[in-house]
Amino acid sequence: MKKICIIALSVLLFLPTVSAKETPEERAQKDYSTWLPAKGDFSVGFGLDPISTFVGNLFSGATATNKLADLAGDPMGTAGFPPAAMPTPFVSLMGSYMLTDNWELKANLGFGFVYKNENFYAVDDRALALDPMSDAKVTDNAKTENYSGSISVGAHYRVGKTRCVQGIFGAGLLYAFGQASNKYTYGNAFSELNTAPTIAAGTGATYATGKSPAFDNLRPLSTTAAAMHRLGAYGTMGVEIFVAPKVALGANVNLYLFYDFTPKIDTKYEGWNKSHAAVEQYLEKVEPAKHGITFSSNNIGANLYAAFYL
Repeated sequence: MKKICIIALSVLLFLPTVSAKETPEERAQKDYSTWLPAKGDFSVGFGLDPISTFVGNLFSGATATNKLADLAGDPMGTAGFPPAAMPTPFVSLMGSYMLTDNWELKANLGFGFVYKNENFYAVDDRALALDPMSDAKVTDNAKTENYSGSISVGAHYRVGKTRCVQGIFGAGLLYAFGQASNKYTYGNAFSELNTAPTIAAGTGATYATGKSPAFDNLRPLSTTAAAMHRLGAYGTMGVEIFVAPKVALGANVNLYLFYDFTPKIDTKYEGWNKSHAAVEQYLEKVEPAKHGITFSSNNIGANLYAAFYL
């Protein structure tokens, strides 16, 4: 990926030199038809933010820590999605297929997924109560599942057949999603004599109080930090400048309309119910379901990119 960054950067730096060697008359008479994408061509796209950031930092005094980040596509999540609690799909797969010389089917797929299944030791409360010198342990388990992603598919129309610049107009559909959740199991059990069993520190789980008068202490069984779905449509227009046969630098602006839906969020606990003298579960309703509509001209996806047609 680093090599691709360097190649693309070299193309950007080399472009002014090539242009300077050709007079306006020569450029006007030149036939660029073989440079342009044609029916049956595939393309792979890369956002140029890593390169633009790298070049900008060369003059900002940050050269000591400046480096080229991985070059990839920019996901179509848009600002504010996903929420901070979810892993953002920092990169995406960008590509297109030329249905005709002018019409292309374009897609962008981004995703992020984190799954952890971790075990931690805690003091065995029962063994310690029977023998103060006991060093027995029990195992607590914490599962973390965070995921998010976005997929967009659109049809784009190209204008221009003889010059090295093509205008692009199109529209498409987008779906984005995300969720962050945790699940816990514990080695020490609740009892009438032990209403706050020891929890392994590594799980990150802590006791909650004041949730219900029937429970003094509640420990979480499952929690959801955030959940969200986004569905909508977008319109786009932009240009691609072909700097070499089948190699283009592109820029675009967008208009979009999205519907956002956030499912209800609950947290499940367990504890010693004083009224029933038994271990019971308690469900806390944290947030009700929400929804809303966003209509904006904010940019989405890769707005400055390089495209390679194959």
